Amino acid sequence: MKIQVELYATLSKYLPPGAEGRKAMVELPEGATVGDLLKHLAIPAEIAALLLVNGTHRPPETVLKDGEVIAMFPPLAGGT
Repeated sequence: MKIQVELYATLSKYLPPGAEGRKAMVELPEGATVGDLLKHLAIPAEIAALLLVNGTHRPPETVLKDGEVIAMFPPLAGGT
């Protein structure tokens, strides 16, 4: 199945070759999870703080479906 991945800020360095901007298409086996996608892209789980599947926050155990859009953000800093 093919998944669109969007990696923001410091995570963009984990995009695979052929990525355009901050987006890439990734092929994964049926039944793969968000956590499997992290492993596939060699992203340490602790630095992918916010995981969105089709715009909704989901845990790494979420099973993906063909054509979904996954956005990942690193931990945010700042504030008082």
